[in-house]
Amino acid sequence: MIFILYSVFLAAFRYQKTQYNVFEVNKTGYDNCTTEGALGNWSSGKDFIPLHESKRYYFICGNGQCFNGMKVSVLVHPLPLPAASPVAEHTSNSSDAVPIILPRGVVGLRVLVVALASIWFGSGWI
Repeated sequence: MIFILYSVFLAAFRYQKTQYNVFEVNKTGYDNCTTEGALGNWSSGKDFIPLHESKRYYFICGNGQCFNGMKVSVLVHPLPLPAASPVAEHTSNSSDAVPIILPRGVVGLRVLVVALASIWFGSGWI
């Protein structure tokens, strides 16, 4: 599974802490499902991992479930600069609505936050 995110973000992992865990590994660890040389590990069952750099992150379950597909690769891009908004023609009618132009990253982030919130609050895991 591969996600593409923009700017600073938190990777949220929620799982049964008595059965699973999360390890941040390099590409070799990801490909081979090994935790040797892991960059971090978490086991609380409700982990929020900051993704501060624009790079690819690799996370696996370190108790053997990686071999069953319990792993994720996350690609973080720098936030794109907002596109220059077109200059609107000046009209004398003050009741004209002014369009609000949002950068693509903001809209995508809102969708991602809603999706993560529905997963987080919608699951029955403790």
